Amino acid sequence: MLPRLLLALVLCGAAHAHASPRVELTATPAWQGWTRPGRTTEVEVRVSSDTATRATLAVAAGLRSVHAQIDLQPGRGVRLQVPVPAATVVSASLATADGATQQRELALARSEAPLLGVALASAEAVALDGFHAVALSAQDLPRHASAYTSMDALVLDAATLGALAPAQLGALLAHAAACGRIAVVTTDERVRRVLQGAGGCGGQALLIASSAADARDKLAASLATRLPAALPPGGMGELTRADAAVWNRVAVALAVYLAAALLAFAFVPSWPVIAFVPALASVAVPLLLQAMPAPAPLRVWSESESGATVARYQAWQRFVGVARAHARVPISPQLAASVQPCSADQALRLDFDAARGDARFAEFDTRLFHQVSLCYAGSFPIARAITTQALPEGARRVGNSGTTAWPAGVVLAEGLAHELPALAPGAATVIDARRAPPRRDAAVRMALTRMPADAAAALWELDLGGVADAPAGSQGWLLMTAVGP
Repeated sequence: MLPRLLLALVLCGAAHAHASPRVELTATPAWQGWTRPGRTTEVEVRVSSDTATRATLAVAAGLRSVHAQIDLQPGRGVRLQVPVPAATVVSASLATADGATQQRELALARSEAPLLGVALASAEAVALDGFHAVALSAQDLPRHASAYTSMDALVLDAATLGALAPAQLGALLAHAAACGRIAVVTTDERVRRVLQGAGGCGGQALLIASSAADARDKLAASLATRLPAALPPGGMGELTRADAAVWNRVAVALAVYLAAALLAFAFVPSWPVIAFVPALASVAVPLLLQAMPAPAPLRVWSESESGATVARYQAWQRFVGVARAHARVPISPQLAASVQPCSADQALRLDFDAARGDARFAEFDTRLFHQVSLCYAGSFPIARAITTQALPEGARRVGNSGTTAWPAGVVLAEGLAHELPALAPGAATVIDARRAPPRRDAAVRMALTRMPADAAAALWELDLGGVADAPAGSQGWLLMTAVGP
């Protein structure tokens, strides 16, 4: 009897040791599931397990998917916030090491009308004509600034601000810097000071209100103000024009082939050689193309107003295919939170770093001369201020009214570009606004189309040394509208 009992205990222990882990998967969309077609939203995925195991998470929405490797520990759940396009259905699937899989599907509510998010601790209702209002709590707000494109306007109060996690607050401020329409209901002077200067577009879209009714009225009034629009995908024109690197590589490969063919036919004019050379070229040319890496420099365009504390930027990176293959390219940590294909028709897979909370690599299919562009957007802090003053006889005084020195750049006024010397804080220079040497490079042409016709502005090249993994040849610019006539 005792041997049978011991055998039963051993078998039970073995069965328990080989039992599949109990894994729970949940997925919750931001904004109570509301979004708009063509926008970006966010999905929070939660995974927990009763035993240690490794799992692969995949979140798919339309042509875009996000994949992440997750190490699960008992009693320690994993939470990931993943930005996704506003597809009709978003699916989250999880596969554990033992082969077990599970899937959750989310049906997003895509509104044709503009969306107004209302996150007030008092639960007061706020309505705007033509908008669909969505009642929210602090936990409904996303952690990626790109997901704020789902909302056309937002009302929140100091209590909601205080309940936001640091990542949520950072995303909200980044959205404000990108000229998002936000009304904050608060009478706390400390909150007002923190928000002062945080809004892009001269602070025209970040509104401070004393009550919910005041927030509604100020938002309604602000809708009559046309804010500077961000550049559309591909809107940088000549700044992102593809270079001839791939064409040059093809020309080199063909030249090598022709030279080899001529030498072979000249010195060994036999039929086996005539057949062998093209066969060898069909193998060697693709290998040569792949061995010569094609550059994919980054182009960054940023804009701000004099005295603002932040500048909003957009960035583009174009990859030109050299063969039919699957490309895997690294993404700079500074840009990873907003990466997306510039074209909605481009399939893209992102490898997500679960510990860091953003994408590390982008994967897509390429073929010869096929172009794939990645777009990025965000904001960065600045501490520059510029003033201008019209002087007699067409002269203009340009001064550094900020606290940091400038590098050399360009002053744009009355449709002309003038060289701007490096200036220390408090220093100034005088230019002849009516005369300027011809300068119509691509960056200047872009700046002239992005600034008010009756304003003056400064244009500087950005130092991209702080952007990790920035490819060689990357360039950036900052356009700052000046204060003064």
